Amino acid sequence: MDERCPVSLKLLIVIENDYVDLAIKILRENHRKSVFLEAAGALRVTAVQLASWRGRLNLLELLYEKGADINISDKLGRTALYYAIHHSNVEIVKWLLEHGANVNSKVGINSWPKDMPYATNMTMEPDCPIGRNLPLPECWGRTPLHQAVRANEPEIVRMLVNAGAMVDAQDEQGVTPLLLAGANLDCSNKEEMMKFDEVVEILASANASVNVVHPDTGTTVLHHASMLGSKTAIKRLLEAGAWPLFQCIGTGSTALHIAAGEGHLETLQVLLEAVDPVCVNIRDEVGRTPLHKAAYQDHQECVRMLVDYGGNLAAETKTGVTVIDAMLAHVRAPLPLLTEVLDSCVRTSCGSATEKGRNITVDFHVLAPVGNLQMSVVCALIASISEIEQLTILQHPLVEAFLSLKWSKLRVFFFLFVLVYMCFVLLLSGYGMILIEMNIKYSVPTGLLMVCSCFLLGHNAVQVLMAPKHYLRQFETWISATCAIIALIISTTRIDAHESNQDASNRIESGEERKDIAEPWVLHSVSLAILLAWMQMMLFIGRFPTWGYYALMFSTVLKNVLKVLLAFICLIFGFALSFAVLFHENDQFDDLWKAVVKTVVMMMGEYEYGDLFASDQEKKSLLPITGRIVFVLFIMLASIVLMNLMIGLAVSDIQGLQKEGHIRRLLKQAEFVAHLERITSHPLFRNKWVHRKLQAFLDSRQSIPTRIELPADGTYNRNTHEIHNDLVEALFTLASNNQSVAESVAKTDGSVSRILMNIEDQLHELRKQIHPNVASRRISRLLVNRRVSKHTRSVIV
Repeated sequence: MDERCPVSLKLLIVIENDYVDLAIKILRENHRKSVFLEAAGALRVTAVQLASWRGRLNLLELLYEKGADINISDKLGRTALYYAIHHSNVEIVKWLLEHGANVNSKVGINSWPKDMPYATNMTMEPDCPIGRNLPLPECWGRTPLHQAVRANEPEIVRMLVNAGAMVDAQDEQGVTPLLLAGANLDCSNKEEMMKFDEVVEILASANASVNVVHPDTGTTVLHHASMLGSKTAIKRLLEAGAWPLFQCIGTGSTALHIAAGEGHLETLQVLLEAVDPVCVNIRDEVGRTPLHKAAYQDHQECVRMLVDYGGNLAAETKTGVTVIDAMLAHVRAPLPLLTEVLDSCVRTSCGSATEKGRNITVDFHVLAPVGNLQMSVVCALIASISEIEQLTILQHPLVEAFLSLKWSKLRVFFFLFVLVYMCFVLLLSGYGMILIEMNIKYSVPTGLLMVCSCFLLGHNAVQVLMAPKHYLRQFETWISATCAIIALIISTTRIDAHESNQDASNRIESGEERKDIAEPWVLHSVSLAILLAWMQMMLFIGRFPTWGYYALMFSTVLKNVLKVLLAFICLIFGFALSFAVLFHENDQFDDLWKAVVKTVVMMMGEYEYGDLFASDQEKKSLLPITGRIVFVLFIMLASIVLMNLMIGLAVSDIQGLQKEGHIRRLLKQAEFVAHLERITSHPLFRNKWVHRKLQAFLDSRQSIPTRIELPADGTYNRNTHEIHNDLVEALFTLASNNQSVAESVAKTDGSVSRILMNIEDQLHELRKQIHPNVASRRISRLLVNRRVSKHTRSVIV
């Protein structure tokens, strides 16, 4: 080894171990340039790099005076600037830049083959441990600006940019400095977040590309800023031309998805203001919208904001999960949240809550999102909620007003359908009467009945094709289809419904009775079809807005009665079998079916006591004592207790029945309106063969305005004419309550602001009182530091 090697190696060792005084002494005693230029260790580290790593400015100044090259790099391409930035040493970085440090140097330029690990090369000189503790580069090709941005040091970033650093320099993976901004940053640390905002501001002002995509994550810096929730950084990036709707490669998430999923409300608002309202419901790879993401994480404020900006509550993922499904599954109180969202759509036009004569504005954009059928949200709400108690949301004034206006548009089709069904019911009933009438001489109207039956079957088929899961589970669908099929079958059966006069005369002369013209199976089928048809007619009446819920109350009472009968079915069968044994000679009890029917009839009060227990003069009763005992028990248990129990349960809660009937009426009305909307908007009616006037008529009946204004002075208005007076009054009450809440919140915010201003004024006065003492202390510290530095320099000299 050369004689100068021990001295240079000693210098490197003392600098690496931070023996500053000894290093200065070595430099003072040796004037040969080779002493401080010699590199050592497997990575060929120099004294300049070690001094920068240790943050010793005095050593760097001495080395520079001796002619050391501050841009020299080791085998990994690391320079003194690399180490200074690694330790975030602003003073060293500033000095290096002032003395010509290369701001665009990249690590790895002077390295050995990249597939050779560091540890293998570091063992090439086992006796020289210099540089083994130095930080290794994370990625080849990174510049000092990459390091400074990743370290979140805005002051160093500014110095590098001002010194001419390339703001769009890429490492070997294609990552630019801006993509490293905020890496591994804790968003709860406000100080670090302020630094992040400043770094983004510096790079954006230097015209750094803000839309570069990270090769590994497929994200841009806007996605990262949304993840951190930096409103300031996002504003600056958007001003610099960042794409707010850019979708991550692989996931398809946008900055909106990320901000909504993380619950950053202010960040979300900035992004929503920057995008077109039509794009609020943009979907990721699996079909989730930002509203889905907010609902999954229970960020209720974000849900409200997204809905206000046009979020679609009926949007579905690829697996069929709607936003309402996500809210019901993941939000703590979904129905109160939905109620608040609906409440916010009814506002006073101006003035305060105490003023009278104010108009109100009703906004239906929540229920009628852009780009979808207007009934899509209501249908999603009905499909997501299974319990009738939760469907009270349909009684919200906004929903009822919406359904009333939609009904006013589409009711002409409903009345047309009711007219056709009424013709069907009357024809079917008349057909049955013709079959049993002995002397009628009119022909059976089978042709018209067949047409009506085909119309009903076609309507049922359309319903099932459009919404199979829903309509196949509906009892009405099966009733209507059964009636139509039976009517179609019997209408195609050839039946001679009348006999000629000659045949009638011959029959009368011979004394023969007229035989039934129709086959028994036809009579059975017609009787069932007539009953089902009139039941279906009753259910149709249930869709009328004013008095339809009375028909639906019938179904509710029927369910209660059936529940009681099922609970006491054993008692009924027991009495029926007992009567069949006791009165086995009676024609009404000669088989089990007759016994059960007779027992049920007796429960209504038709006991026929005289027929069951004949007097001794007529006929001696069988088992008189046992029969009378069982009969008395039947009267007490079945007729008195059971019947009164059923009546009491059926009418115990009239108001509850009316409320449930009202909800069911709204439910049926909403389902039918949605069905009519789907039919009228079908592409079939947009073909060329459809007349333009018919297309225009259908278009005029499809949609309603999403924003209406209701006058408070009671003047005639088309919207108020279509909405019931009680509902209009409920809307005005809701608007007044919303205005009162808004005014109280504004007063509270104003008082809080005044309190904060008073606190700031008091803090300002305290600073003024403390400031002179602090200033004098700082001045004395500066004087002491200057004296100490002068003393150390004199000692070194």
